Amino acid sequence: MRTLAALSLCAVGLAASPAFGANEVGQKLFGERCVVCHQENAEGAAGVAPSLAGTLSAYLGNADGKRYLSQILVSGMNGPIDTQGHRFNGMMPSFRADLSDAEMAAVINYVLGAFNGVGDADAAKPIDPQDVTAASAADPQPSGTRALRQSIKSAP
Repeated sequence: MRTLAALSLCAVGLAASPAFGANEVGQKLFGERCVVCHQENAEGAAGVAPSLAGTLSAYLGNADGKRYLSQILVSGMNGPIDTQGHRFNGMMPSFRADLSDAEMAAVINYVLGAFNGVGDADAAKPIDPQDVTAASAADPQPSGTRALRQSIKSAP
């Protein structure tokens, strides 16, 4: 259930279109929700959570990649993944019940900007709340999100 504080964050901090990097809502939510596993510097924790730093910008290049970035927060993800020469086999929780689509977009854009070097001057467009809404409408399951990730990684 969304809290009153989360709803007020949404109303105050997300009126403008999303941007990469320095958005207060995304930064605050990253600190509250993501740091515990992915660490303050987004470099992950060995055997627990993969690095988000320097690993996500490639997903902005196509619609499946943008859908994947949204689905991670919408459905969570489970099962084994390989990234940066490490294997992880855990469970990323879903934030669908706790965060609005706008808040999820803000977190994704914060991570892309702050830890992946993506900026508003780049050709890629930020994840927009409607991208998250579309991912949510498909009612993805955690294993389906992993399968989507695998299909993108194995694409030529």
